[in-house]
This record gives sequence, structure tokens and C-alpha cells, in this order.
Amino acid sequence: MARRIALQAMALILIAGTTLAGAHPGGIARELAMGGGPLAPTGFGPNIALNPFIYEDPTLMLLNPAYQQMYRNYAWMNIAGGAVSSFNSAADNGYGKQFAGANFSLGKEFTIGAVLSYDPSFANFMVAQMTTFVNALRPGGAQVGLRPVDVFELTGTYDLGSLTLGAGVLYGRAKNDTKNATAPVPPASSSTELSASVLGIRLGAVMDLGNGSGFDVSGAFRMDKATDNVDGTNAAGATSNLGDYSASATEIQVEARLKLKMSNRVNFVPYAAFGSFSGEPKQDAPQTGLRAFTGSTKLSAMLLSVGAGMEYKITNFYFAGGLSFRSSHFKTETTPPSPPVIGATTVTNSATELPVLNMGLEWNLLEWLTGRMGYYRTFQSVGTKTERPAGGSTTETDTWAGNSNVLLGSYSGPDNSLITLGLGLRFGSFSLDGTVSEEAIRRGLGLIGAQDNINTFGYVTASYSFD
Repeated sequence: MARRIALQAMALILIAGTTLAGAHPGGIARELAMGGGPLAPTGFGPNIALNPFIYEDPTLMLLNPAYQQMYRNYAWMNIAGGAVSSFNSAADNGYGKQFAGANFSLGKEFTIGAVLSYDPSFANFMVAQMTTFVNALRPGGAQVGLRPVDVFELTGTYDLGSLTLGAGVLYGRAKNDTKNATAPVPPASSSTELSASVLGIRLGAVMDLGNGSGFDVSGAFRMDKATDNVDGTNAAGATSNLGDYSASATEIQVEARLKLKMSNRVNFVPYAAFGSFSGEPKQDAPQTGLRAFTGSTKLSAMLLSVGAGMEYKITNFYFAGGLSFRSSHFKTETTPPSPPVIGATTVTNSATELPVLNMGLEWNLLEWLTGRMGYYRTFQSVGTKTERPAGGSTTETDTWAGNSNVLLGSYSGPDNSLITLGLGLRFGSFSLDGTVSEEAIRRGLGLIGAQDNINTFGYVTASYSFD
């Protein structure tokens, strides 16, 4: 009986393995397993990890909407786990770690789609910065309890043959609005508002240069907004105001890559990525009876990454890897409300990474099973510079750290190197990709031999092609 069940199971696997044409494996789990690292060197910005030398992967739809044309009639989701390896994935699930999307073809030229709960913006970061600003000015501090800004994006592409154009419009909002009234005459009332929002647009293009070469470019522009207002009328009819505060920011993001075919096996892949952010929390109205704050606090960030590498392809083996330079600067400029300006300070946190190594291997273990290995390492110098004008002093600190460990879009370290393993399963039009915990290799699979909740997989991505 057991032999019969085993034979039937093997037959089902073989049948599934012969119908793989519609599957499109990949996603963040594949990128992580093949040496992917965070796109933003400091952890600010897009919550995404990439090996930039993998030229085609569904993850790239999150950067360049024109890639949607390659994945028509396609649904995908990042299921669980923010860490590459983890003892318990529960803390790694939820907003910012789980997101999904779907694309639908409208004839040969057009596609439409949606991306749900993937937030590449600084909107939630601005809420935190506004809270810090309000805590320093308002007696009693800032309001708390605003949930994260949950976003959605509508996307579309148009295929011109050798050129595909794509666009996306993103919007997200979160709001706590409280209004109270009581029976006494004159009535007592109160009104509070805590809100945050983001509005953005993405544009992208993918060009076929012929003979196996290609080029892609994309850009994004986003506007972030946050408010904290508290006012009301007491039982005696007097109007009070605990202050109105807001924070606004703008974001710009640009990426470009080239795939240049060198031979039937080798592609040369250089790339460049740039991002900038500027924002300012401010006081729109002071608390009743208090003097208005006339100083300022300005925030800015700049991210730059350039690199060059290669793809190597043969029938059952694929390699993608190369070297990069990355630089990031995050600046806070604080000006007091009145002269002298000796209290003014400019604090700049910077990181320089050279070289950054991304290397990944992929090969077919079985017709329906793919194995992956990756290596990611960054040699990083970090520093803080504090400038105090008008007679003040300037201080600088610099340290070296090999921060290579990846959660998802941020660092957790230090760790001089990160070696990753992964598996990809394909059954018909369905794909399941995951990073494999090194603890599972050492101590047994979580479902079989582990006794202390060891996860077998760290990050899991699933997709289904219904074309």
C-alpha cells in the first residue's frame, strides 16, 4: 500500500514537472537567495532587496512599471518573513513585509495591474519625524496611535514592439479623526486629527536593443504629508488650541540598467540608481497663549549606487554578480527661533560602501525544483558630522563596519558576509520560492527534526501565471 502511494505521488510530481511553461518563478525570495542586498544603503527608502545584476525578475516591477509587460496575466505575493533566516517568522510578517500584486492583459499591447501594500515612500518616516518635532514644542507631546500608511498603486503598460512604456499612480492614507460633544449648554466639544498620506507617480521604459541586448530606465516622484492638530471648546465656551503641526516631503528616485550581450553565454550588466528626499516638519499654529515657533528643522537624504557585473547562462546553470559603489547622506538642519544662531546645528550621517559584492547561482536540481546560492558583502565606512556655526564647534566621527546582514530594506549587523541558500518549486503555472534558513541545514527541517521552532524558510514568494 505504501509503495503504491509513493508511486502515485511520484507520478503526480512528474506530470506537474512536464507542464511548467506558464510558470514565472522569482521575486524577492529569489533575489535574497541569490546575493541580493538592500537597495537603500542606510535602510531609508524603498523596502526592497535586489541583486542588481539579475536583469529579469518579477521584483523589478516594483521599480520599473514597464516590466509588467513581461508578466502579463500574472499574480504574485510576498507571503511571510522579513529575514533571510529566522527562528520565528511571526515578527517578520505584516505591513512592509507582506505585499502582493496582479497584472491583466488587455489585448496584445496593453496591460493593467495593481500593487497592494508595497510602500516605497518616506511617508511613515515623516510621521516619526513630526512626532519628534511636536514632542519638543507642545506641552504634553504629540498624539500617538496612527497606523502605518497603507498604499495601493495602479499600473499600466503599452507595448510598441521593441519599446515598452509603463506608468503607475500610487496613493496611501491613514487618519485618526476624533470629535466629541457633551450635553451642557454651552456645549463642550473637542476635535483632534492625526493623519498621513502619500501621492506618487512612476514612469518606466524597457527597450530591446536587438541581438540579445537591452536597456531599462525608470523614475518616481512622491509627495508625503503628515498632520497633528488638537483644538476644542470647553464647557465655559472658551476656545483652546493645543497647536497645529504638519510635515511635508518630496522624493525623487531614478534607476537605469544596460544589458549588453558579449557572447551566447555572457551579458555585461552595468547600472546606476539615485534617490533624493527633502522634508520639513513645522508649526502651523501654536498652542493658545504660547508664542509661535519661528525656527525650522529641515531633513534631506541622498542615495547613490553604481556598479557593473555580468550574467552567465548555460542550459541548466545561471550566474549573476558584480561589484558596486554606494553612498548615502542623511542630513538634519536645525535653526533656533531667534538670533544669535549659536544653537543652530547641522548633523550629517553618511555611509560609503566600496566594494559591494552581489553574487548568485541558480541551477536545476529537478525539472520542477531549482537550487540557489548567494553571497552578499559590503565594506562600509560610516560617519557622523555635527556642525555648529557662529562660534560653535564641529565634530566628526568615522567608523568602519561590514554591515552585510539583510532583513529587508535595512541592515542588521555587523556581519562581514552573508551567504544565502534558496529553493524554487514550480508546479504547472504556480511557483513557490523561498530562502532556506542555515539553521534548518544544521539542525533539521522545522517540520521534521527541529525541536525549537526553527524555520525551514526565511522569506517566501509565490506567483501564479494564468496566461
